[in-house]
Formats: sequence, C-alpha cells, structure tokens
Amino acid sequence: DVIDVGGRVALTIACSGIDARIGRDVHKYSETPFLDGKSSYVVSLIANFVFKKLTSHWTIELDGVAAEGDYAVVSVCNGRYYGGGFMPMPEARMDDGIMNVMIVDKISKLEFLRFVGLYSKGEYRKVPQVAHGYTPKVVRIRSEQEDIVTCLDGESMVSSDITIKLADKRLNFFGPAGCSCNRTAR
Repeated sequence: DVIDVGGRVALTIACSGIDARIGRDVHKYSETPFLDGKSSYVVSLIANFVFKKLTSHWTIELDGVAAEGDYAVVSVCNGRYYGGGFMPMPEARMDDGIMNVMIVDKISKLEFLRFVGLYSKGEYRKVPQVAHGYTPKVVRIRSEQEDIVTCLDGESMVSSDITIKLADKRLNFFGPAGCSCNRTAR
C-alpha cells in the first residue's frame, strides 16, 4: 500500500502535529556546525515542546464526518515504525489495504510526557481519554488559523488543507525467501 497525501506519497507514516513539527525542524538545527543528527533532533524536540504550543486547532474529517477541536497528533499509518523506532499503531500493515489512524486530542505538556512512552511502544489503548484509533478510507485535516506541517516518511510539507488516502497504485517489493514487509524490525 502507498499513502497519497495530495499527490505526494508516503510508504510508512504520514503525521501532522507536534511530531511533524519536530521532524521538520531537525533539518533546521542540523545545519548548525556543532550539532549532529541525534543532537539536532533533541534540540528540535526541546524547542518545539518548551517554546511552542503542543496542540493545534483543526477540523478533522474521517470519511466525511468532521470534528473540530484542538489536537496534538494525527498519525496515518501504513507501516508501524517512524522517528527512530516509534510505533504508534502496532496493528498497521503495509499490505492490508487499510490506513490505521491515531488522533491524539488536546493534551497538557505534563500529560504528553507521560503519554509519549506509551505512544512509542504502540500502547495507545492504555490512554483512551486522549488517543483514539480509526481505520477510515480518507482523512482530511483543515486549519483556518495556521499552516499544518505534515511529515511524509521524513519529508515535510505545509498546507492549511490536507487530504490523506490510500493511493490507487501499489508498490511491489521482492526480497529473500521468508522476508516480510510486516516483520518487526528494530
């Protein structure tokens, strides 16, 4: 399966929110002479978490059903891992024809610190008051207040209106016998 984001593609995860903003800004900080890749990620994390607001006001539509509110993250998952090992939706599979979507509601910074460990391990069901899983065909995120940063497998795009769906076309991969795109890799 391939995720289509307004004509651009992602193979594993397309995410919007605090995680996408952190991912975008890593590139800005990595141009600093004394920071390497990991250090620039930590600086981006601190800058976005400490100095910027955690949530954004969006209208999110899942298969045409809209909800307006403040959200921290929308992760549209085709694969399971991103961001150096985060696994938001452990049920996501690259070849099942389903997009697994997690929406994280408005959350305080203290709650987020407690939540991020569960999020990274795919244990979002332990916090149903803030994290919700869905399997829609189409996800649309709109904002009238600010641009939405969306990260597509590490590439960032910015728009105030984003539509995400599975692409009509699929990719075929081949590998050694017994190789599976769904095998857990760390």
